[in-house]
Amino acid sequence: MKKLNKYIIALTCLTLTISCDNDPATVEQVLDNKTSGAILRTLDSSGSFDLFRTENTFAVTLEEQDETEGALIDRVDITVDFVDNNKTGSTGDDTTLGIAFGTIPASSFTTGSRNLPTADFSYTMEEALTAMGISILDVLPDDVITINLELFFTDGRSFSAADAAVTVTGGSFFSSPFAYSLIIDDGVNFGKKGLYTKEINLVPGEVIDPYSINLSIADEEGGDLIKTVNIYRRFRDLTIGEDGTNLSEDEALYTSIEVSTMTLEIDPEDEEDPGTRTTNFEISVLELLGPDLSVEALDLGDEFQIRYELITQDGRIITTDESGTEYFDLIPTTECIQLNRDAPVAGEYTIEFEDLYGDGWDGAFITVEIGGASQDYTLETGSSSEVKFTVPEGTSTLVLTYNSGIYEEEHKYVIIDPNGNLAFSDGPEPNIGIIPIKVCQPEE
Repeated sequence: MKKLNKYIIALTCLTLTISCDNDPATVEQVLDNKTSGAILRTLDSSGSFDLFRTENTFAVTLEEQDETEGALIDRVDITVDFVDNNKTGSTGDDTTLGIAFGTIPASSFTTGSRNLPTADFSYTMEEALTAMGISILDVLPDDVITINLELFFTDGRSFSAADAAVTVTGGSFFSSPFAYSLIIDDGVNFGKKGLYTKEINLVPGEVIDPYSINLSIADEEGGDLIKTVNIYRRFRDLTIGEDGTNLSEDEALYTSIEVSTMTLEIDPEDEEDPGTRTTNFEISVLELLGPDLSVEALDLGDEFQIRYELITQDGRIITTDESGTEYFDLIPTTECIQLNRDAPVAGEYTIEFEDLYGDGWDGAFITVEIGGASQDYTLETGSSSEVKFTVPEGTSTLVLTYNSGIYEEEHKYVIIDPNGNLAFSDGPEPNIGIIPIKVCQPEE
């Protein structure tokens, strides 16, 4: 490595046409005068923040590395940032940066297992917000609290994230970010299980199922942290004709559900679980269309939007307007001539399994019953896999059933029909029981 440094220095002298002495002592003198840096390697970290549990703690164990093995450590100064990613409420943007938060003196470092200086640091969300003068009522999901570290030496030098390369701050070995950012979670498990396929079928005479959802709220307090669930409806006309008529409707509140009226379900085998609030919510096709629309007025490509909004007991609003999140649903228009309404469609089907954690389906499986004979399929391990099964011509019954395991929030699946089209998909937290697959006539 020392030889490599010599070559780099010599090449630099040549490239910049700077007169360098050919005497090797000149190079050695440059190397003797060089200085090295220092890092604060992360040995361990833990903790998370959410809207309700301000007492939650984030903790980190640091290991200091430099050429003197810590002999020059003076202190580590700590500052805290708050990034307001919501910018709502009376205060607007509460972003606050660079607030002094504390110091880790040299005396707090002890010799670790690798004979290098180590120190522990922890703080609560409440301590960070208090230091910045921010009320918990102004904190919403996706806001960020960041702790920044700056290492000072007794000779006056200092080292922070601005001084380190990405291989140091984010590398798997050094892991020395000098900063720790925690995204604030909503603190609520808002479950939303669809009981039917969510779509508006425009084919005349075909059955249009209602939009039906089983809602659940688990917040570690039996649902007591949430006051109201607001449900909003919106129609988007995405197929405006040549006459320019736009049937789109602004988002409007459809209904509100008081959480206190929802059913409290308690697991008798878990004494520490205060229970989950649940209720079924359903909008018929006529209610979804509203007074100004009809199925005949819709075109393929139009869509309805359903947005859920949780109002906390202290008045904060938890929601998103992003498709694919638990607080937002799209109900598209489709054209499906269902082929399997009276009998199964023969051919090869595919089940695509997915586990969001990557360790298999944790005991869950799908039972496929063909003409009375059944076979179970699952994801044994890993993140994904697929299986195929064949329905022979003349088969009278095809029944698919989802059987639950543990860690249901990790499980997802897709079923592809013999025509290569989506027949059904579900998850995370798939519905337990019969899977209502739908095989549509392929487009010509």
